Amino acid sequence: MSVTEVMVSEKVHQKLGEDGLRDVTACLWSADGQTCGGLLGNDPPVLYVEDMLVFAVASLHHQRCRIPDWNDSGAIKAVSADHLSFFTRMVLLPFLGEDGREALWPMMLVNPGLECVSLKPDESGQWRVYPNAEFAAAGLVHPGPELTLGVPIEGAVARLMDDSIAVTLQVAPFSNYEAPADSQTLECARSSGGVLIGVTHALHPGDFTREDLHRALTDSRTLAGWVGVHGAQSAPKQKAPVQGIIYVLHWNERHRSVGKLVGQSPKVLSSRMARSWAQRATHAGARALLPWELVDAKRPDDGWYTLNALSGKQYFLRRHSDGWKLVQAYSRVDGDTVESDNEAKAWAGNVLKFKAGVSGLTWEPGPTTPGSTTLYASA
Repeated sequence: MSVTEVMVSEKVHQKLGEDGLRDVTACLWSADGQTCGGLLGNDPPVLYVEDMLVFAVASLHHQRCRIPDWNDSGAIKAVSADHLSFFTRMVLLPFLGEDGREALWPMMLVNPGLECVSLKPDESGQWRVYPNAEFAAAGLVHPGPELTLGVPIEGAVARLMDDSIAVTLQVAPFSNYEAPADSQTLECARSSGGVLIGVTHALHPGDFTREDLHRALTDSRTLAGWVGVHGAQSAPKQKAPVQGIIYVLHWNERHRSVGKLVGQSPKVLSSRMARSWAQRATHAGARALLPWELVDAKRPDDGWYTLNALSGKQYFLRRHSDGWKLVQAYSRVDGDTVESDNEAKAWAGNVLKFKAGVSGLTWEPGPTTPGSTTLYASA
């Protein structure tokens, strides 16, 4: 559920009022602190607002990182997009056709920022949450008479992969959203020639009820549009059954990270060749990935790190005892250690609950790197 308690200053309370504060907190989720990127945990986070005159940005931070404030001084302390968590999920929505028969339409739900939202004043001057301007610029509209299923918007394109669907906006900053999809969802998208995308801060796509979804789809803060599929195949490929996702928890006295395994290569590869392999395994364009950097210059065995500048996805490449492993990280923490496997598991469990919508994993030891602990779980 969204945050229920936040630390606010008197100025924030005065600017937002009770209704505005409820509106903002209902659209914020306690995932990562927007100053340091570490998991916010159970303590009430700080609500920090940057006032840009015509709009404002509200974000969550650890109490140790920032004090609550409404900053309208002109000295902006902008949050880093590197720490912002977004969440996507594919669902099949039932609709009644003109012939009275029910049909299923594929829909990608996107929360573009769990810990950070944009605000602007409404007609009465009350600050309210609103979707980022890029989505309206791409052609998304409020669900209602303006939304037409089957008629693609001009500012986005969808692609069908073997087990996922990706939607890329064609307007700056050219955000890319990808969500796992089963064979039924892929076939619906293929046969209908597109997917419906719904962008909202009003729910967490990884944890919602039918009532939550209905409420979000009728919420004024939600934008939606029909996105045409680019290069869809006429028939699905014959392929082996999709294997379960493997999650990887890696930690030592200087660093910890958790994410999903996206590739493994033979250990005979050199470091340079492994990075070249990993670049291809991310399916990112050559200009999308930032240059590889050592995770820790003092511990070269901790491997390499890069970031997809377009999607914000983080990747770790490490040489384990059974080969190189490429992990898409949901969260990383540097310089703040854990003291036991149980503490690391608890941290990873909270991250995966908020970032991947999974819980109840059983962690097992496996191939690791020197001086570190690596645990694996499957779902």
